Amino acid sequence: MSAFKLKLNEQIALLRKQKDLTQENLANLLGVTNQTVSKWESAQCCPDIQLLPKIAKIFNVTVDELLGYTLSSASDDIFSTLRKKIGTLPEGEDFDFALRAAAELHTSIITKYMTPEPTNKNRDTGEAIKPPEKNSYGYSCLSIPEITTTMRHGTVFFSDNKDLNLTNTNIGRIASILKPFCDVNNLKIASALYRLTVHSENLYATAAQISEKSEKPVEKVTNCLSEELASFILEKKSEKETAYRFDGMYMNILPIIALLDYK
Repeated sequence: MSAFKLKLNEQIALLRKQKDLTQENLANLLGVTNQTVSKWESAQCCPDIQLLPKIAKIFNVTVDELLGYTLSSASDDIFSTLRKKIGTLPEGEDFDFALRAAAELHTSIITKYMTPEPTNKNRDTGEAIKPPEKNSYGYSCLSIPEITTTMRHGTVFFSDNKDLNLTNTNIGRIASILKPFCDVNNLKIASALYRLTVHSENLYATAAQISEKSEKPVEKVTNCLSEELASFILEKKSEKETAYRFDGMYMNILPIIALLDYK
């Protein structure tokens, strides 16, 4: 066991972000000013000792944990460092770092357990998670009893191979979800919509844009989105036209389906 310590100001900033609180939110909960919280996090001053139990309660940690003192294993130290790193990165860089870390984990497991092959030695994860048109490594998968991990088209997947007990209800629901995507035309339209809107939560695409991207007639696109794919789609209507995007909870469908493209 080893002691892992973060500075108090770093702990407050990290725990606040993990709780999805703004400095103003935290200040209101504690009855202090925004400037006070800002000074804590920038290490200009420290909270009054009498406030520490209240701060710890808000973050659901002990005072020792708030102060950065925890007894942990070496792996816990690594996870704490990762949480700290992600918590302090600016938006955008945190996502890139998280994906790179997942790719590194995948590559490490592959390297450890797969029979060495020229294509697996010294794999550059930065190259491996590039978009498919720039990715020279293709499909990468390891499946052993303890773990399954796959990387393809910028998607990294892990499973502990436990608790996959599909009931008839689960199977029926999954079959219903996948059915529209088994049609080639629907899948092309879905892929076009995904590519047109994935880079921002505020992006919507018109039927004309999807038609051009998918090379399918506008009428076919409109029918597909209002019928076969309707349950997956959000619409934004204006006086002139209707625009579309995937409902956020379904944005993972295309990357998961793309993992099946292993040849």
